[in-house]
Amino acid sequence: MNFPELNKQLYHGSNVSFSAIDLSKSTQKKDFGRGFYTTTDKKQAEKFALLKAKRAHSNKGYIEVFSINDFKNLLIKKFDFADEEWFDFVLYNRGFGKFTGNLTTAGLNEFDIVIGPVANDAVGLVLNQFIAGIFGDPVYTEAKATAIRLLLTQKLHNQVFFGSEKAVSRLSFLEVYDVCIDWTGY
Repeated sequence: MNFPELNKQLYHGSNVSFSAIDLSKSTQKKDFGRGFYTTTDKKQAEKFALLKAKRAHSNKGYIEVFSINDFKNLLIKKFDFADEEWFDFVLYNRGFGKFTGNLTTAGLNEFDIVIGPVANDAVGLVLNQFIAGIFGDPVYTEAKATAIRLLLTQKLHNQVFFGSEKAVSRLSFLEVYDVCIDWTGY
């Protein structure tokens, strides 16, 4: 399989500056599991850094820039689209495995790298509505099909997830720069 995302610079948006990745500081119940998240979209990373800074009541966010040296011998999963398989994978990792239908959970946490659409705030809203039964009983495929149809209307950027120390060790830190919030408009 071809992974063009891994041949590009990868950006991580945060409210703290760092050059070394510590997976123990990563958060549980994220789209692709507990790990380190990056994107190939610089603007997306900057928006995320500003969001994190705003939540931390700070006026500065940071973008860490990385490249990957070599991804041979890493177990990589790629989702090209926000389809049912991606939806089930995100549901499972966010702690809603009971709604994943036919998803085989064996080996889901064994991926070194996962590439696919990011579940932004709009996607999070659709997921919450799905789980709450707004589209019908979540155990039925019709509810899931409705949620996925709504997701397909979103412009979903990509995320590149590093879920193992082996994968993180392949990243090279390139630089960090800051982005600032102009509070005068708030």
